[in-house]
Amino acid sequence: MNDAKFLKSTALAAVMACGAVPIAIAQGVDVEAEAEAVVQASAPTATTLLDRLTISATMASQAVIDALSGTSLVSSEELARMQAVTAADLFRQVPGVSAAMSGDDPSTAINIRGLQQYGRVAVTLDGARQDYWRVGHGSGSFFIEPELLKQVTVIRGPVSNAYGTGAIGGVVAFETKSASDFLRAGETWALSEKLRYETNGKGWLSSTTGAYRLNEDADIIGNLVWRSSDEYEDGNGDLVRWTGEDVLSGFGKATFRPADGHEVKLGAVVQDYDDVISGSSGSASSTLSRYETKTRVENYTAGYTFNPQDNAYVDFAANAYHSATRSDQSQVWPQSAIGNSRYYDVATTGFDLRNASRFEAAGLEQTLTYGVDYAYLSGESDADHFGKGEQQAYGGFVQWEGKHARWLDLTAALRYDGYRLDGTSKATLTEPSQDVSLSGERFSPRVTVGVTPFEGLQVYGTYAEGYRTPHLQDVFRQNGSHNSGYEPNLLLKPEVASTWEAGVNLRYDDVLSAGDMFRAKVNLLHTDVEDYIATVASGGVTRSLNVGTARLRGIELEGVYDYGRGYLSAGASFIDAVMKDGVYAGDKLSNTPLDNVGVTIGFRALEDRLTWGLQYQSIGEVTRVLSTGSRVYPRVDLVNVFANWDINDNYRLDASVENVFDKAYTDPQTGWATTSDIEQGKGRTFKLALTGRLGG
Repeated sequence: MNDAKFLKSTALAAVMACGAVPIAIAQGVDVEAEAEAVVQASAPTATTLLDRLTISATMASQAVIDALSGTSLVSSEELARMQAVTAADLFRQVPGVSAAMSGDDPSTAINIRGLQQYGRVAVTLDGARQDYWRVGHGSGSFFIEPELLKQVTVIRGPVSNAYGTGAIGGVVAFETKSASDFLRAGETWALSEKLRYETNGKGWLSSTTGAYRLNEDADIIGNLVWRSSDEYEDGNGDLVRWTGEDVLSGFGKATFRPADGHEVKLGAVVQDYDDVISGSSGSASSTLSRYETKTRVENYTAGYTFNPQDNAYVDFAANAYHSATRSDQSQVWPQSAIGNSRYYDVATTGFDLRNASRFEAAGLEQTLTYGVDYAYLSGESDADHFGKGEQQAYGGFVQWEGKHARWLDLTAALRYDGYRLDGTSKATLTEPSQDVSLSGERFSPRVTVGVTPFEGLQVYGTYAEGYRTPHLQDVFRQNGSHNSGYEPNLLLKPEVASTWEAGVNLRYDDVLSAGDMFRAKVNLLHTDVEDYIATVASGGVTRSLNVGTARLRGIELEGVYDYGRGYLSAGASFIDAVMKDGVYAGDKLSNTPLDNVGVTIGFRALEDRLTWGLQYQSIGEVTRVLSTGSRVYPRVDLVNVFANWDINDNYRLDASVENVFDKAYTDPQTGWATTSDIEQGKGRTFKLALTGRLGG
């Protein structure tokens, strides 16, 4: 957008934040009472979603409303209401975040404030980093089955750098359920079964969950999900090619408490995807390459915490993980290429250690947190122009927090990042391919000041820096298509992000009537990303280059008003992402985020066992700059309706209609072919799910 439009959008958003419309993410229930049997009877709402505890930029459990950062939570209650099919469905009302399927591939790419691909956004599952890439559409994507999840936390911007190197865009942390989330008080075992059907694509889902408490100090949980669907239709009634899929996934988790203050968690998540992908999603070409694809994603974690009640200097956590994605593809079209095959094998192994020490001194409640982390990433493929190699990323951080008299919050942190890349150079007529190693390091500071001048109002300001290592695909990609092919770039510099943020947290009770609650968060941001890396075609070759400084500016808002019998929630973001300097100065980033406004109106009945309502989402107009010119994607307005009924303590019925008005649209961030004869967005879809539960 131009400056005038940007300022106009920002002013409008500020008026919405401070005026009569409470915005952000939906209703909630008390955290400790949330035994996540989906069919558990609803209790009267005691807190809002923004009061929920989750991880934070300081690595401590904290209510979202208290976070001095752009932090959002998608709770288990919201997950149950959404009945999400893809990970992209989860972020409809999360400000500053957009997620899109990678064309007709079941993997998902996440964009935060205009930054995505190759580690700019750190995606974790139970603390394990998720890394995957392939040629074509699928750059910096991941796989996750929503039915496996307990909740999702988003921390936007480089304030999240304590969670590891590279995350200049932010962190998206997916978390699976534990037995304590599923078992009710007094239960030793429980079993649930969910069956779901959706009309568009004739999609079926079966989700079976079981948990068992061996004793007070040991419990286990397991979940198995089967999902199958045909190709779905867009809003025009056209079948969207190659969108059918079969998915089988599951997880298991065991928790042990060997002594007071000690806890060990062992977890495994396995996902199998069977689908057909094309060389250019959406293309109508009769010679388009198509591949029958089988993908397996494995995630193994081991976590240990030690938090003795009688020692404030020890709050220790250790986490080790291995995450691997293997995709085998067999070509099924065109006829001349039938039988050709290729594979992608990407794996990340890592660990992190941290401790928090709490004490009082100089009139301040102080916390000193410190830790280290390491991740080893490898990528292999027999496909041309895949950036194969190995990456080691390591770092450490120290963070100090001080609180005084409930009105002053101070945070100062310093992170060290280092990396090493190992790959091969491209052979020339005179030089053979050679082994190459690249390395670098940097310190990144962060400072936050928060002030609560009076009860209910908190303001804060932050300066933070982040450091992103050039990715293997950036540095070592070679050969392939696009003119004379891809050239590696062994001279790429890391990206450095510098962010200024200012925010307001609002928390008020008994606003319009006794017992009601209003919570809201407003966040202004200004980020410069120096040495921004982009793929550039020039002189007959294509390579990744440092093209200058990217500038991201905008406002993010979220909030909720809950009055017991119903609620109004919404999230909005208006972000401008352009090149500040260099040869592309003034051009929008290829991943420019869309202005996004989402509003949910919900009502409760039948002693709070029934929740029903509607959701509205407006995705703003955006212009994509392409090598062949530019294309304008118009604004789209979508409406969904939903109803969730806890019939009794053991049965639950969920129903929804998505895209009620059957709008035809294409998400511009899906990598959809510009020459496609069909739209990408899913047309009107009816969903119905029944969940039953036993326990004792």
